[in-house]
Parts: sequence; C-alpha cells; structure tokens
Amino acid sequence: MSAVAVFHADYATHLREALLAHDAGLPVFLGNPRWSAHDLAEAARQLPLGTLVKGLTLEPRGLGTCDWPKNWRGRVMIPTGGTGGKVKFIIHSAETLRAAALGLSVALGARGLSPILHGVTCTPPWHVSGFMPAIRARVTGGAHAVLDGRFAAETPLPSVALPAEGTKVISLVPAQLTRLLAHAEGATWLRGFDVILLGGAALPGPLAGEIRAQRLPVFLTYGSTETAAACALCPPEKIWTGETTRGAPLPGVTFATDAEGVITIAAPSLGLGQWPADALTRPWASGDRGDVEADGSVRISGRADRVIITGGEKVDPARVEQALQATGLVEAALVLGVADATWGEVVTACVIGPASTEAALRLACETLAPAARPRRYVFVRKIPTNASGKPDREAIAQLAA
Repeated sequence: MSAVAVFHADYATHLREALLAHDAGLPVFLGNPRWSAHDLAEAARQLPLGTLVKGLTLEPRGLGTCDWPKNWRGRVMIPTGGTGGKVKFIIHSAETLRAAALGLSVALGARGLSPILHGVTCTPPWHVSGFMPAIRARVTGGAHAVLDGRFAAETPLPSVALPAEGTKVISLVPAQLTRLLAHAEGATWLRGFDVILLGGAALPGPLAGEIRAQRLPVFLTYGSTETAAACALCPPEKIWTGETTRGAPLPGVTFATDAEGVITIAAPSLGLGQWPADALTRPWASGDRGDVEADGSVRISGRADRVIITGGEKVDPARVEQALQATGLVEAALVLGVADATWGEVVTACVIGPASTEAALRLACETLAPAARPRRYVFVRKIPTNASGKPDREAIAQLAA
C-alpha cells in the first residue's frame, strides 16, 4: 500500500483526487500547491519514498513508511504551517474526521436544524476548513459542492444547488464574508444558507455590526487543523445582541486552561499526531490564551506564541490591538513584531484606517508600557491575508520595511 500526495491547484480536482484515494483506503497527504519553493522542498523531505504525487512534479525524499501497515488505511495528513512557518502535517484518521462531522451535526440538530449537513467548499481544500465540508456531507448523508471563494466584486455570485431538505452550511473566513456583503445581492445570497460558519481569524467590529444588522445566521467557530476544524460554536443570537462571544464546546469536547492560561482541548476529533511520529498530547495544548467558564464555554484572547520580544521586553500584541481598536479610529488592527537590527523586533501596527490618525493613535498608546507602544504604523485598506484568509505576516512585514 502506497500513500498519495495531492497538490492540484483546482479545488474540485484536488478534492476529487484526495477523496478517491481516501475511499481506496490509501493514506493521503493534502499538499498546498501555493507553497513557496522552500516549503515545497520541505514537504518533499517529509513525504515518504514511494508516495504517488498528483498535481505537481515533486520527488518524495522522506524516510518514513513505504509499505504502510493496515491500521494506516484511511488516514489523512492535513497541512498546517508553511508560508513563513514550518510545514507540518497533522495525522487524522477516518474516526477523528467522522467524530468532527458528527459533533457539528449533533450540535446543530440540538438547535432544531436537520442533522443532514449539505456543504460547500470555498476555501482551499488543502486546508482543514476546505476539506471538512466534504467529509461532513459524506458522514451525515448530505450533498456537497465546490465554489470559487474569491467572490470578486466584478463577478456575479455563483449559484448553489443544494437539496432543500437538510441543513445548508457554508464555511467562510472574515475576509470572504466582507467581500460577499459588499455585493448588492450578498446578504440575500448568504440567506440561502441555514448556517454560516465563520472562523480562521478574529471578527472585526464593523463586520460584527453587519452581521447584527442583517441578522445573518453566522456561527463563530473555534478550532484548528488538530481538531479537524470547529470544536466550539458561538451562536448567531449572541452576535445579534452584542453579547460577549463565547464558544460552546461541541459534543465530547472539553476545554480547560493550564498554568500559563493556555487553552487545552480534549476531543474525539483530535488528531493522532504530527507526521511522522510526534503524538499530540491528551489533552492538547492549543497555543491559544483564553478563559473557560463553569459551563465549559471558551473565549479566546490571543495566541500565546504571538509574544513580541523587543529590546529584551515581552509584549502581548493582543493588548496593543485592543488599545488601538478602543479609540474607534480604526476598523481593524493587527500588531506584530518586525525584525530589527537594533531591537530584535519592533512593535508594528497594521491598521485599516486613514494615515491622518497616526498621531491620535500614538497618543492613545501612551497608556501602554513604553515597550508595547508601536514604533511603526502601516495604514491599509484591508489587512493582507493568505490563501486561508489569515493575516499574511510576511506581506505586512514587507509593507513596514
């Protein structure tokens, strides 16, 4: 038994090839065809010798399993990292993927929705958010379609043919939802879905206001590649009423915090490990800071590993972002450390707003410790994002250079 690595750039072709291999019981690596040459070389180093690569010319050079044992049938290695981070593959089994699909189905069913989940893939299928809609449809007996998720302003929105019976679900990142709402018919198109799963990045204040005004069925999600996408949901009514958004765990999921305030997760959907042989701890430390209430709900405050070290001082960028957004002068803010020969890193703020606000923003940040006050500001119309809709830190660093 040999593994298959799929690198097709076309979403439908990528999914079709991956699912065909999965159905045949072959181990499958989902590859990102948009990785840089450096990342592709790293992927080739990790892919075991004998792996059949589809969609790209790539020569596997890994020393892992060539003749796979039977208990690896149906395993899917989903990538995380790359584009500035180390390429990693999280190992999932048919059972962990099924658990993730059923967890969402049961949670939505408890709200009176059909447990049959129809879905669309409109984010890259080599990301967990683009792969799982197909798995959910298969596990629950639903239908599945693939869409162009760019939703360009000059292009009519695509028609979506999903059965009337069942729950129609679309998974989006905030940038996609923003683009959709910019279309004259965007809100009407979105109401063709019973559930809009929104994740992958923080919810900007203006977008929350649009969701509230339009009463859109948006469920904020919390999850990761390790948890096979969503493991917690915040229902639409909490956004509509302006309540603090907290995620309720899906069935079987338990959240806790460790001594450092990092969220830990126990879940039946948790991956088996990181390729090739690094097991995931049970419970798994997510790397996200937050708090867990007595009812089990979770609220994320930021990444533990986003800490900026500037001149020997540690800065939590989430606190700086809060200070900037509290001024009401910017639509959104992202704070990161940009490499600097003198300071190691300098605190840099990428904000959506006019450059004329810089003096006022600097004044507002004087309430922060001196090390936490942004030294550089980058003013943009929208924060650059990568293919998965998350902030593209490399692009922002280049703007700040």
